[in-house]
Formats: sequence, C-alpha cells, structure tokens
Amino acid sequence: MNTATYRRLLIPIYLPSFLLAASQQALLILVPLYVLDLGGGAAFAAFVMGLRGLGMLLFDVPAGVLVSRFGDKPSMMGGLLCMTLTGVAFALVENLWLLTPFAILYGVGTASWMLGRLSYMTDAVESDERGRALASIGGLMRLGSFVGPALGGAAAEFMGYTVAFLGTGVASAVAALLVWAFTHNLHSDRIRTDSYLTQLTRIIISHRRSFATAGGFALGIQLLRSGRQLFIPLFGTAAGMDAAVIGGIYSLSSALDMSLFYPVGLVMDRWGRKWMSVPSMALFAISLSLFPLVTGFYSLLGIALLLGLANGLSAGIVMILGADLAPRKLRAEFLGVWRLIGDLGWTGGPLLIGLLVEAASMTAAALAVAGIGFLGLGVLVFLVDETLHSSKAGPDPANDQSTN
Repeated sequence: MNTATYRRLLIPIYLPSFLLAASQQALLILVPLYVLDLGGGAAFAAFVMGLRGLGMLLFDVPAGVLVSRFGDKPSMMGGLLCMTLTGVAFALVENLWLLTPFAILYGVGTASWMLGRLSYMTDAVESDERGRALASIGGLMRLGSFVGPALGGAAAEFMGYTVAFLGTGVASAVAALLVWAFTHNLHSDRIRTDSYLTQLTRIIISHRRSFATAGGFALGIQLLRSGRQLFIPLFGTAAGMDAAVIGGIYSLSSALDMSLFYPVGLVMDRWGRKWMSVPSMALFAISLSLFPLVTGFYSLLGIALLLGLANGLSAGIVMILGADLAPRKLRAEFLGVWRLIGDLGWTGGPLLIGLLVEAASMTAAALAVAGIGFLGLGVLVFLVDETLHSSKAGPDPANDQSTN
C-alpha cells in the first residue's frame, strides 16, 4: 500500500481508531474497578461489562441497515456520539444500576462505529491493499491496549474516576470531530426497492455458504482470542503467580502480537489471506492445548508468546474477510450479519469457557477450546476459498451462493 493511501486515511480513520481503541481498553479496566469502588461485587462488575457485548450483538445487524439507509459517515458519527455520552454518564453516575443502560449504549455505539468504519474502508481501499489497510487498524487496536489501560488506571489513581471517565468521553468526542470534518459520506444515496427485512433475508440466503464456512472460521478465531485473554490469568494464578507477573507476561505477549500487523497485511495482500490465517488458527489451537502443561513462569510465558504470535498472524483477518466477501449491492446488510457472527464468538467465548470450567476443569476447558480451534482450522483449509482472488474478480457476488 502506497504512502498516499496511508496519508489519506490517517486523519479520518486511523487517528480516530487509535483514540477509540485507547478509550475502549481504558474502560475495560475502569468500569470493573469503579463498580467495586461503589460497593458492587465481582459478579456485578462482570455483568456490567457483559452488557457492552450484549449491546454490540443487539445492534450489529441494525447498524448494517442504518449504514445502508444513511451511509457510512452517519453510522460512524452516531456510534462515536453514543460512546462520548457513555463516558460522560459514567463520570456523573454513582448508582450501580444506572451504569447498566449506559454499558449497553456503549456496545450499541461500538457496533455502529465499527460497522460504519468497515463499510467505509471496503469502499475506500482497493482489494489488493485491503490486507495492509485493515491489518493496520488491528495494529492500532493492539497499540490502544497498551496505552489505554495505563493512562486510564493512572488517571483514576491520581485524579479520580470522574476525570478518567471524562477522558474516555473526550477521546470519543475528538474522534467524532475528526470523522465529521475529514470523511466523505459513502453510500448515502442508495435507492432501495424492497424493505430492509427483505434485503436482509436475501443477503442471508444468497450468502448462506459464506456465513456457514468463512463465518464459522470468524466465530472460531474470535472465540480463541477470548480464550487467550482468560486462560493466561487463570492458569497463571493456578500456578501461584501474582497479578504483576501475569500482567508482565501478557504485556510481552501483546508486544509480539502488535509488532506483526504490517508484514502480515503485506503477505495477505501479495499471496492471499489464507497464508496467514491458516498458520494463525493452527498455532492458536496448538498453544491452547498446551495450557495444561503450565507449571510456572517460563512455561506460561512460552505459551503466552505463542498465542501472541498466533494473534499477530491474524491481525485484521475478520475485517479483511468480511470486506472481501461483501457484495457491492447490499454490502452494509452483509457486513452487519458478518459482524454479528464474529461478535458471537467474542462475547460468547468467556461464557462458554466459564461454563466448561464450572462443569469440569480449566484443563478440560482449554482442551475443548483448542478442539474448536482445530475444527475451525479444518473448515478454513477445506471449505473456505482464497478471498483475495475472488475479491479481485470484479462481478458482483450478490446472488452468488458459492461465494466463500
């Protein structure tokens, strides 16, 4: 991807994406701590955080409809304004139950922002540059996971939760101003002859094989990513390590993860998406199956680094596949369903893992999730076509049931 494309996307997309990634990651730390500070328990803190995922699931498909009706820019703006409002509300609200609707609103805003951004990038970037462009967003999200929690935690410790939450709201507001000032509204004048429900039904039927195969892979890799976040602290604690040591291990894993986004995007643009997604899925499954062997610092560090490598090799892959597979007609509706499938894996993963741990053991849970990874690997290798070539083919696949 040439430097002109990066410059063109820097202010309208990349800078807002970094601001949102940092503020979102800060909230993942701040909200549970704030709930505990207000007197709530750990279960209620987890419940509030889970409501964000619920908001995303509820709004993924409606966000696609809104993008189709109003365009990419209004969808991004609406999402950013929801997140801004949530940051301000968290700063002002001191009642535990009043936090819950704003947690849902934040999930709604996240779905709207991410769907609008993905639709915008699908139109704004050629298919042979899409891997690098979207992998760069994945890299910025990983960078935000470094900066956000540190800044948010420091702000809460030295200036209080009110200032910390206002900071997340300001970040969202600045992102909204950048999007408003520097992006064009793509797809704002589409003519629709059928109802949105009819169009949504048509896209699901026409692309049912894509959703079942490539979508199954997307769901699986999102579930494995959520497993990485949970199993590192769970097995580290079981091995007798404290929070500081586990946090250091996770940071090293994330550093390796973050360093790979550009070369991974380059490979996917030159040789194909499966060149990176296949080894990523295989490494995820193998690494998760090794968790029962954790006995101390070095064994956990080794597995965490393997997981960081696995996640880095798949930087942006869910967005890239969705952009490749989306038809020019009914694109937003397709992407809404696509994001719903991926978010089911991301938000449902912790619930599944928790149930497995409760019903059996951490070892059984890790091996079960690894098994899902091997199943997803088989689907990817044998049932999902290489989308780089199909995305360059030209014809609109809106009614092509064989599209993968």
